[in-house]
Amino acid sequence: MLFVTREFFLIFLPAVLAIFLVASALGWRKLLLPILLVASIVFYVWGNPSQTPILAASILVNYLASRLLGVASMSASRRKTVFVVALAFDLGMLAFFKYSNFVLANVAWLLDAPPLHLDIALPIGISFYTFTQIAFLVDIYKNGSRQQQPASYGLFVTYFPHLIAGPIIHWREMMPQFAALGSRDGIGVSSPAYAVLLVEGACLFSIGLLKKLLIADQLGVFVDIGYKDVATLGFADAWLLSLAYTFQLYFDFSGYADMAVGISLLFGIRLPFNFNSPYLADSIQDFWRRWHITLSRWLRDYLYIPLGGNRATSVGVYRNLFVTFLLGGLWHGAAWTFIAWGALHGLGCCVQKAWASRGHAMPGPLAVVITFLFVNVTWVYFRAPDLATAHAVLAAMLHPAPGLSTLMRQACPLLLVAALIVWLCPNSQAIAAADWRGRIPLSGVLAGAAAVVAMVATNTSFSSPFIYYNF
Repeated sequence: MLFVTREFFLIFLPAVLAIFLVASALGWRKLLLPILLVASIVFYVWGNPSQTPILAASILVNYLASRLLGVASMSASRRKTVFVVALAFDLGMLAFFKYSNFVLANVAWLLDAPPLHLDIALPIGISFYTFTQIAFLVDIYKNGSRQQQPASYGLFVTYFPHLIAGPIIHWREMMPQFAALGSRDGIGVSSPAYAVLLVEGACLFSIGLLKKLLIADQLGVFVDIGYKDVATLGFADAWLLSLAYTFQLYFDFSGYADMAVGISLLFGIRLPFNFNSPYLADSIQDFWRRWHITLSRWLRDYLYIPLGGNRATSVGVYRNLFVTFLLGGLWHGAAWTFIAWGALHGLGCCVQKAWASRGHAMPGPLAVVITFLFVNVTWVYFRAPDLATAHAVLAAMLHPAPGLSTLMRQACPLLLVAALIVWLCPNSQAIAAADWRGRIPLSGVLAGAAAVVAMVATNTSFSSPFIYYNF
């Protein structure tokens, strides 16, 4: 189920929120967690009934593994065996559904044999709920943990605002909040604190909805048409096409993240923010501190540091950086374009680290421009369906020539609006940090405007799935 569909916006969300608020107002706090768990299951089953058993199996195996890892009397060797088996299950399931056909196609190419294709669909959200559970298992294995109740763990994995496309949540952030739902110490719906969360959530949801429908989806029209015939792209067309996707991806994914955080706040649960003005970054490393923050944190904590992180030799540090980004690229998709994209970002981080380690620095504005141009160029690999298409776009970007197509000329006003918002307006974190007391009228206007846009947009054909639903 998409956040921008009528089913979600006009049926599912109002119904779940109404049940949640009534139960809370009546003092039935023990029911709040089960209500959210059932709602999350319905949310996933509604849109993906055939893929639900895969999610259920993943939850069951990881929960049972976590219970075994929490047994104090278990020997170290058995704990390690349980951990390795559970980790192999998670990675094996991800590899099977996400990378089987990619591996088979490349093996067939190497052997000059007819390609073999398995008729399997990528389960929605598998990358996100798999990474979430791997982090949970690693932390329990390394540090130990209290035993989690099945309902709490089930909600931790399936919590519907984050389930499909993140953010990637951490159990230490979420479990205390879930526990507070059933506690008298938790925020009641009649408290001023909940009123603040409600207003903040409504505003963030509205902002995310407007980002998605009014900017990302509109830019997506130009991007899709442009990538259908890259052979005809001129110099200016290619650059505008790359910029259109750069802004489309940001407004689409950050719009989803805003909506996810906003929806969760309606239930008194705060998800981590996933973006912090990434196109204002002054280095590639800074970009990854600002873009898809929860994925960057995961890659740092569960890949880069276990590889040796900064504790390795100087050569080892660069190797660890490059491998982390290479695997981060592969996580996004089973294609050579994603591998190339990850490798370029890994190489960029290594170059930037070497530059900084020698005491070199750039003026702030120049560093922001260079970082943005690098990110913009590498997004070509992220968007292109194959390497040949990516190289055709990049070749056009490298050969100055006069001329601008009507299509890209039509995209210019929207690109200008997107650029002004990105570089001049406060981001969602800054807006959420504001004091919302006394600002309810403004939030109400934003929410009302977004509701009207959503109801109109979801009755037309231009509303599209969020880009990160594919990962």
